[in-house]
Amino acid sequence: MKYLIALHIFIFVIVTTFAQSTVSGYYITQNNDTIKADIRIRKGLFGQANNDFTKKVQVIDSNNTALDFTPNDIKGYGFTNEDLNYTFVSKPIKDGTNKFLSPVFVGPKSSLYQYGIYIDGTGGAFSSNQVFYTFEKADSTYLFLRNILNKKFKSELKDFYKDNLEVQQLIDTKLQYWLELNNDLNLIFNTYNKN
Repeated sequence: MKYLIALHIFIFVIVTTFAQSTVSGYYITQNNDTIKADIRIRKGLFGQANNDFTKKVQVIDSNNTALDFTPNDIKGYGFTNEDLNYTFVSKPIKDGTNKFLSPVFVGPKSSLYQYGIYIDGTGGAFSSNQVFYTFEKADSTYLFLRNILNKKFKSELKDFYKDNLEVQQLIDTKLQYWLELNNDLNLIFNTYNKN
């Protein structure tokens, strides 16, 4: 019994010790000012970050005050954690709301942003990794798709980029295999954004 109590106390101490930390970062105001701040990261038992980075961010300002921002409050934020740089920008998603999305490709004529949802099946059952894309043109028109490579994906993408014949041909010949989706999208964006 004594060991069980000691184990519970040990686990509690570890969980509370690793529950939160801060990392160096910044946020971008609605007036395009970049403000240096620490970003609060919630960590799990094994040190993994478990924030929902798409819905809100908590920053610690120069006065050591915690501020919560949603995608409607700021234009974006970024931070460095374990030598990796993370960038999130406020962009619309299919339901009309804004989320903090990760930029995949940013160009002068068109850009691509994404966020993902991982659903873990219980008891070893089916799990799913869904990626949602926001395609954006310089004139602020948007297309929202999921990473399901089918006829609908290709036809909606062709319609969105109907002003570029070379991209139309790429969409017809590429986007055949899910494992090549990222490379194909990169080629499409490079082609659309050139000149």
